[in-house]
Amino acid sequence: MASNTVEQTAPASLSCPPANSLSESGARGLLEKTLLLINSLSLDAPFVGVIWLWCLSSVNSSRIGFQHYLVLFSVTWLAYSGDRLLDSIRTPAKPCMVPRHLFTSMYFKPLMCIWGVVALSSILYLGLHLGRTEIIWGVSLLALLSLYYLCCFYFPNLARGLLPREMLVGLFFSSATHFFILIQIADWNYYFVWTFVCFFGLCSLNCLLISRCEFLSDQQVGEVTFFTRHPHRIHRFQSMLIWFIGLQVIACCIAVSLQLFPVFELSLLSSSVLLLVLDCCLIRPQLKPVLADLALFTPWIFLSMTA
Repeated sequence: MASNTVEQTAPASLSCPPANSLSESGARGLLEKTLLLINSLSLDAPFVGVIWLWCLSSVNSSRIGFQHYLVLFSVTWLAYSGDRLLDSIRTPAKPCMVPRHLFTSMYFKPLMCIWGVVALSSILYLGLHLGRTEIIWGVSLLALLSLYYLCCFYFPNLARGLLPREMLVGLFFSSATHFFILIQIADWNYYFVWTFVCFFGLCSLNCLLISRCEFLSDQQVGEVTFFTRHPHRIHRFQSMLIWFIGLQVIACCIAVSLQLFPVFELSLLSSSVLLLVLDCCLIRPQLKPVLADLALFTPWIFLSMTA
């Protein structure tokens, strides 16, 4: 009964787009297809991780080398593309599936081969370029993530009921981007906890926005997300985002009063504002996932200002 109510009152951005809705010609159509291809190839999320690692290493004065960025990029890509490959096995292609899932179903075999090559190359690279402590903790993190994905494959309602996918992605992203910084600092401090929790919140909100945009298509194909399990909460997303924005405004004001340039807080604030604007704009719903990820590129702007 609750899901029917949401379906009747849902905004247009929650509708399931037709399969041929991106047939526009010209520069706009080419740009849209390029953005969808980037998202379908799972390339946007790894770049988000790399940019935020750059930001976090800057505010924590950590020494991050090229190998750390490469490992984070490959691990993030393996996690995202692997999840989509598992989804393609669990739920066969349907006309109402979102573009990235249709793409994965259509090109499953070549993508699976590429995933295997990248996984093997990443393992070899890890062994050659990272220290023993980094390898042990990194493999442990991947093992836990793999266990969760297997549970989602075999017991999706149970696994995603205990820990929604949106929260898991936020936890994975925050853990992965803080990983190489954590093993370098001698002692934990309150600011490290602050950056971890806030980035976890931003990534979770990013995923919730995507789930909100794809609610009806997820519901039709039987996808288990936070909003398909709790449809009555779908209209509370903007208030959650506004509270997060307010928190970052306060943090920025405190930093400025201490005569500090809040690169991290300004990045969080600008990204969350962009997510709010994106949620309110009448943009084609199939473009919103990749645009939501691009909204998290803001640290590049503020880091360029301080370089």
